[in-house]
Amino acid sequence: MSFPRYPKYKESGVEWLGDVPEGWEVKRLDFLASVKARLGWKGLTASEYVPEGFIFLATPNIKGEREIDFINVNYITAERYYESPEIMVQVGDVLIAKDGSTLGTTNVVRHLPAPTTVNSSIAVLRPKPELNSSYCFRWITSSYLQSVIQSMKDGQGVPHLFQEDIRKFSVLLPPLSEQKTIAEFLDRETRKIDDLVAEQQQLIELLKEKRQAVISHAVTKGLNPHAPMKPSGIEWLGDVPEGWEVTRIGFLCCKIGSGKTPLGGGEAYVTEGILFIRSQNVYDDGMHLDDVVYVSEETDAEQPWSRVVSGDILLNITGASLGRTCLVPDNFQAANVNQHVCILRLLSSTSRHFVSMVLKSSGMKAQFDAAQNGAAREGLNFAQISKLALAVPPAAEQTEILKFLDTELAKFDTLTTEAQHAIDLLQERRTALISAAVTGQIDVRKPPKN
Repeated sequence: MSFPRYPKYKESGVEWLGDVPEGWEVKRLDFLASVKARLGWKGLTASEYVPEGFIFLATPNIKGEREIDFINVNYITAERYYESPEIMVQVGDVLIAKDGSTLGTTNVVRHLPAPTTVNSSIAVLRPKPELNSSYCFRWITSSYLQSVIQSMKDGQGVPHLFQEDIRKFSVLLPPLSEQKTIAEFLDRETRKIDDLVAEQQQLIELLKEKRQAVISHAVTKGLNPHAPMKPSGIEWLGDVPEGWEVTRIGFLCCKIGSGKTPLGGGEAYVTEGILFIRSQNVYDDGMHLDDVVYVSEETDAEQPWSRVVSGDILLNITGASLGRTCLVPDNFQAANVNQHVCILRLLSSTSRHFVSMVLKSSGMKAQFDAAQNGAAREGLNFAQISKLALAVPPAAEQTEILKFLDTELAKFDTLTTEAQHAIDLLQERRTALISAAVTGQIDVRKPPKN
């Protein structure tokens, strides 16, 4: 599918825009829309939220391309709502997050389930008649304007976009009828791409499920479907092959322990030093070190009990990532862990690969769920970990199972990589399509050529 270009172009007068179609104008946003934001909300605090009332949107509710989240919201009283009539949200308003990690995230209000306002981290753009709301939304989400937003971040502390910055945004303005055509085209085409992305994401989830099922069967039933079985005495394990030893993690380990966050927290991290492993580095498919921090040798020396060595099994024991686990590879660099990561060090190196696989099985994940404690935050303690039950086959059979899993899991990994690559390409196409349409690099007024 290819799209024609416009018959004639002219200089836009904006360096990063280049040439634009004849008949299109470049105007500042404040000439085309009112820009409103509430500062401070006169001391409004979370204690004033009410069970029912007027919707009070925060930045997590602004989902970008997805629908605005009107479900997981806070509510305020009518008195608070009417304090700021300038930011009472209307259908057609464009909302833009102007603080923190979500800075630049934008959405258009297509419907309102109830009277709604926004907190001080969201700016409300109300387009004038000559600016189509959906086109405005697409313009702000284009890679061109998003790059402008990123360059305008206030460098001090939390990233922030000032109201005056937003007012100065340049908007490339086609005739109103053309704005509507572009917006409708992008709604239609991005929906098609989103459906394809969703299919690939579903495939990845299915591959994850099948991957875990293969692991679970191999490490609890073995590879021989005709092997004689015996009761394990453990409900989730059921029958296991004869010759397998039913035991608990504590009997296999010479160490079960974790570290602690250094004094000073994040301020104790250094640019070079001893690798400091946190829960965001531990995944079932291995260690992810793209978001890694370091501590000094002095800090490492203060907690020698939580140093990591090759062959250790790392297990996340708190929070949303509880139960993720990986094996520390051979010849791994010097490292330490914080209190959210548990080190399992086996008495014998023979079974460490197998035990690492058992910890990824669905039965073991179920044990994690059953054993977690803490009313405010999920967590596993060392006593609970030591009692985790498993069945261990003879060494020769462990080797056979691990070889089988290496081959089978590689197939799943390949398919997952291909699906993720397809998602990346689709998302790149989506971004490019939006930018090309709103800058007039393609003419979408007529059906494209196949």
